[in-house]
Amino acid sequence: MWKTIKTGYTIAWNQPFVVCTLFIYNLLWGLALYELIRSIVSPLLHRYPQELSREAVHLFWIEAQFQIMKTDLIHSYAWWGLCLLLARMLLTPLLNAGVYYSLEHTEMNAGYRFVQGMRELALPFFGLYVLQMLLTLSPLYWLIPKAIELYRTNATLADVAKDVLMYLAGYLAYVFLLQTVFMYLQFGRTGGKSHLSSLLLLVRNVIPVILTAIFILLVTLIISALVMTSAMIWTGFLALLGYQMYRLVHTFCKMWAITAQYALWSAHSD
Repeated sequence: MWKTIKTGYTIAWNQPFVVCTLFIYNLLWGLALYELIRSIVSPLLHRYPQELSREAVHLFWIEAQFQIMKTDLIHSYAWWGLCLLLARMLLTPLLNAGVYYSLEHTEMNAGYRFVQGMRELALPFFGLYVLQMLLTLSPLYWLIPKAIELYRTNATLADVAKDVLMYLAGYLAYVFLLQTVFMYLQFGRTGGKSHLSSLLLLVRNVIPVILTAIFILLVTLIISALVMTSAMIWTGFLALLGYQMYRLVHTFCKMWAITAQYALWSAHSD
């Protein structure tokens, strides 16, 4: 397992074009979301009362709720949010196609193989992505009513949280396994292997697959905790610079999580 993790780290380190592309994509996506949220919140906050009396603040929240629920103020923002969501759903499989193709065809130029992967694998990766999203969201049809029922039947919020967290933990484990399964299906599609052989390889090596993913996840969480702690201690420009560097490191860790699994898949697929 350690050899696989080290090999994956080396592969990720040798993919600077992919890492930088994903970093820029996530940065632009974050800015788009920020502008959308700011355009909604800022007009409402302009009317926030200068005198922080209880009655004035209460009246402000009533007015804000009325504008959101009883007028068409939110309609345009909802459409923009839907457009952003659809754009992300279209771009995600395209970027995945470029990433996985770049891992398989290291003999090509970095930028060329990324674009070539988007051209060759866009449709099959889009189909896999749609299937993954359907399987990911389908349990929510049952979980959301269950959470509402727990909220109504439990006496305290502590009881609600205890029951909801149990279901949430199970759902997150399900999503993790689903992501891993589709990761190996995409490895197989890129390498010319059948879906069945990719699934069989995953089943035969399920323990090292899970341990590898958990190790890299722990590393990512430790780095995140260190960055958040340092941001509380050192404020200002240094904190801002450190946070932006963290976003790049976080993108590298996400790439490392893929390349480590790719190293394991490559070692057992020959």
